Amino acid sequence: MTKTRGDSFLRKGYGLLIAMVSSSRASSAFFICLLVVVLVYRIQLTIGLFSHPVKPFDFNPTDHSLGIMLASLAYDLSLVLVCFLLCWLLSQMTNLTKRNALSPVLTISGVFFLHIVLLILILIHGVHGRLLFDVQTGFDMSAVKEAFSGISLVETIQLIEISDYAFLLLPFGLFWMVFLFPLGLRVWMAGVSMALVIFLLLISLLATHDGGKPIPAEIRLNPTLFLLYDVAENIFFHPSVKAREASMLGGNRAGVRLSRSMEYHPLRPKKNLPVEKTHPWNILFFVMESVGSRYIFHAGEGHPLPMPFLHQISKGGWFLKNHYTTSNVSTKAIFSLFSGVYDFFKRENFGTRVDAEIPALYNWVGERYDRFLVTPSSISWYFPTQFIKNSGLQEIHSYENLKFKIKEEFHSLGHYIARDEVQTVDFFIQRLTKAREPFLGIYISFVAHFPYFDYGEEYRIMHEEGRLISRYYNNLNLLDHMVKRVVDHLKTQGLLERTILVIVGDHGQAFGQHHSNNFMHYRYSYNENLETPAIFYQPALFKPKAFEFPTSHVDILPTLLDAMGIPYPPEVFDGESLFRDPLKKRSIYFYGYEESISSLDSSLIKVQYSLKKNRCWVYDLKRDPDEKTPLDCSHYPLHVEALHQFVSGHDEHLLKYNVGLKEKRKMSGIQSPVIIE
Repeated sequence: MTKTRGDSFLRKGYGLLIAMVSSSRASSAFFICLLVVVLVYRIQLTIGLFSHPVKPFDFNPTDHSLGIMLASLAYDLSLVLVCFLLCWLLSQMTNLTKRNALSPVLTISGVFFLHIVLLILILIHGVHGRLLFDVQTGFDMSAVKEAFSGISLVETIQLIEISDYAFLLLPFGLFWMVFLFPLGLRVWMAGVSMALVIFLLLISLLATHDGGKPIPAEIRLNPTLFLLYDVAENIFFHPSVKAREASMLGGNRAGVRLSRSMEYHPLRPKKNLPVEKTHPWNILFFVMESVGSRYIFHAGEGHPLPMPFLHQISKGGWFLKNHYTTSNVSTKAIFSLFSGVYDFFKRENFGTRVDAEIPALYNWVGERYDRFLVTPSSISWYFPTQFIKNSGLQEIHSYENLKFKIKEEFHSLGHYIARDEVQTVDFFIQRLTKAREPFLGIYISFVAHFPYFDYGEEYRIMHEEGRLISRYYNNLNLLDHMVKRVVDHLKTQGLLERTILVIVGDHGQAFGQHHSNNFMHYRYSYNENLETPAIFYQPALFKPKAFEFPTSHVDILPTLLDAMGIPYPPEVFDGESLFRDPLKKRSIYFYGYEESISSLDSSLIKVQYSLKKNRCWVYDLKRDPDEKTPLDCSHYPLHVEALHQFVSGHDEHLLKYNVGLKEKRKMSGIQSPVIIE
């Protein structure tokens, strides 16, 4: 009896399948193609997790590879079944329309629409897989925004490799092959595919991921489901952008009132300035990409100090021990370093605007300086290029025009983001040799940025063991060697005694602290993402001193100008010179690329507000330096109000200041700083 019922159920199921396949030739072809796409994606991802030297989020699976794959297949197969069902239902709706002259048009349009949907699904899977290994992130809303805002079509095409084109084109060939098959063969293929889906789905539901780290959502979920979840979270479960900004930034508020950037401050503390020299100072700015304070002098886990020379330098000058970036992305951070001003407190970057006229460091030192910038990385990505060029720095040597080898043998990112660091430092040293005094030389490194290229045994202080932080420590050691080479060259050439060294990171770097996907720097605004070292070195100007209180990138430029004896009105900077005595008590501010704004005051109260989630929290860093216990903002009304007040008017004020500078420069015809009175 049971056997008879089972046979009857199978016959009915098989009959339904035949009916669905025979009634929609395109739906069956779409179903088989999509099944192949998700299986290929999951197999490639699983192989990569076990064989690729760089793992997404340092996820090193302990299970058998088959177990890892099967445990995640339920999400992939669910997507296939839902898409097939929707496709078939739409085809039936089309079939219900009366046969008329439009029927062929509807049929062709339906097939064309399926190709568009299939292309989108293939792209989502392909891009998600590349991002996991290349950028330590999944394909979410932020990646979509970045693709449309900061990366040109030409650059995007350059990222596509031959294997990617195969992944894109083969499913379409399979689609038409199945589409043109006889009905019997199509039914057989669809039956085998459906049986495979049901079998794998049952196995996946029974499979478990035993022990070890939880599988991050970016790896566990199907890429399309991951993207849809993120879209839903951003659009349906959080207030609109306008509502969020109105809530945080709008309106006049009673309470704390902060001085605005670029406004006149009548009270000016005294300055303990160094004795003026008769000669102009050379300046060497060494910006260390992605170098976090907590790692540079950390010796442990069987490895020596990663940056011993930098440690030596820090003891001979001013060491800003509690220094912070202004943003967890390079574009905004570098703008603040060279302008002394905060960038926009939103995703748009002021430094990339074609009309950016804010004066930079090289404007303040004047035309007599020989000015040049060298970096192995690309300035077309994550760099305030317009601000740098508009301010008058024309000699820029970067990935785009340096002809050195690239590091593609270690990682696919090497194809388009960085030249060899050692060779680039060689070039910088050669440029220093030819420099006319006084000079302003700027070097922006790349080697400590993901994917942490391997430069060989000479610089390894840790065995990699599949951990990103091991590769990072090794590259910090290489970077230390590069800093030493530059300083030794200055000393050999007799230039060191006439040169001010400013050694600073652009932002911090994270390795899974607080969240499993908190890798690199731009996803959160915890201290590991924001802390970065800053050192002023010139024994004649900076007697050995360690600054314990919080400092910011916006403090660097006014401090440097004071050291050089270059006058300036302090109201033109958001930061303040560290030569001031006493320093005025104020907060420093940050913009997080994850759409947050934060402040940190001298009492180490850190306020954070998520524009994305419309949520506020506080950390008391004196009691909770590891940021483990978020506190209720209602207990810190003055701190929250201060953050509101500062951020609410900053962007508009910055734009007005920029317009005023532009008008005055038109009238004066000069590029030196023009101050609005």
